[in-house]
Amino acid sequence: MCGACGSTVYPDPVMGDEQTLRKRMLVAHTVNSLTTGVPGTPRTTALAGGWTVTGPTGATTLCHTVADIWTAVLAGGLPRLLQQLEARAVTDEPGSLAAQVTDVGLRLARHRLLQSYPSNNTIGS
Repeated sequence: MCGACGSTVYPDPVMGDEQTLRKRMLVAHTVNSLTTGVPGTPRTTALAGGWTVTGPTGATTLCHTVADIWTAVLAGGLPRLLQQLEARAVTDEPGSLAAQVTDVGLRLARHRLLQSYPSNNTIGS
């Protein structure tokens, strides 16, 4: 997307320059396949200009990048979702769109987990 249509283009390293609805649908499918079976995780839906992430209460978040999706999804069910992401990362074809989507989710999940459980390994403790 070049922005000629007047819509805002959000840079996304996973989507690259070709941000088509088909690619957005593949991203949504990848995220949903990882979150299926994890209680309380939201559902991702592709839109022409981004995605919506709808939680179990019906609250909806508009997302413009793959990182935005994972930030919204990781708001609940982190430990079990992290296991799903780690298992999927091993089986995804390297360099594929699914592998890139999984990688972003895995990095954000690990980062969030580290923030949730700060290390007490300080010198002199």
